[in-house]
Amino acid sequence: MNYEFAVKWLKAFRTSSEEVCALYADDFLFEDPMLDQHGITDKDDLHRLFDVYANKDRENGIGVHNFKIRGYIGNERCGLIRWEWTPEDCAAFLGLDVAGKPFGTQGHTWHEYDEDGKIVRESSWWDAAAVVRTVGPVYPGKLPTGESAAVAA
Repeated sequence: MNYEFAVKWLKAFRTSSEEVCALYADDFLFEDPMLDQHGITDKDDLHRLFDVYANKDRENGIGVHNFKIRGYIGNERCGLIRWEWTPEDCAAFLGLDVAGKPFGTQGHTWHEYDEDGKIVRESSWWDAAAVVRTVGPVYPGKLPTGESAAVAA
């Protein structure tokens, strides 16, 4: 597809799961390993996953989810969409208390499209560590041994 399709796809998340799911072929594969979502091929499951992003109630703790496109690289059959996500009014994310803590992250999504321009394969990756570092108090170390780096007091 193209940059305009990427914008349409991201905007659809804020509108409704129906609008975003309409961009997928009937035969598709969706995965977001960062959220442990693998091998999703059922549109009902996809609707349930995407419902949260169209939330407009700032009081329910689910949050309002803002997406911004950072770029598109590809052609009419496949492409990589770079995006950023900044939720507002979330109560919890990744099991962390994020109430009143502004945070966000960047990621990218790989799409493959059929001859009608519908998504047939999607794989998304994003920087969960950026969220954890921002909202704390968990600060993962960057050492490959899993040890925390020493911090001077």
